[in-house]
Amino acid sequence: MEPPIEESRPKRKIHKIYTVIEKPNSPRGIWLEIGVASENRDGSLSGKLDCLPVNGSIQIRPWEPRKNDSYRRNSDNHQAPPSQWSQGGEPR
Repeated sequence: MEPPIEESRPKRKIHKIYTVIEKPNSPRGIWLEIGVASENRDGSLSGKLDCLPVNGSIQIRPWEPRKNDSYRRNSDNHQAPPSQWSQGGEPR
């Protein structure tokens, strides 16, 4: 019996796309996530931007799920993060 197609394909590496916003009077900038990219079979990257950086600069970094993000532990789960809002629209 052959394995399903999903199991025989290697997992693609996921990258996060950021822009760095400079803060006045601070040596560190704010890293703002603006998109995601995935690695293609030939090693190139394909990406999707949610917004365009006004400074024209992007940083692409490999993404690894954080162990403390319980809603992200299982990528097959596809659940939204726990909501802090009650059904009435007020914070809990």
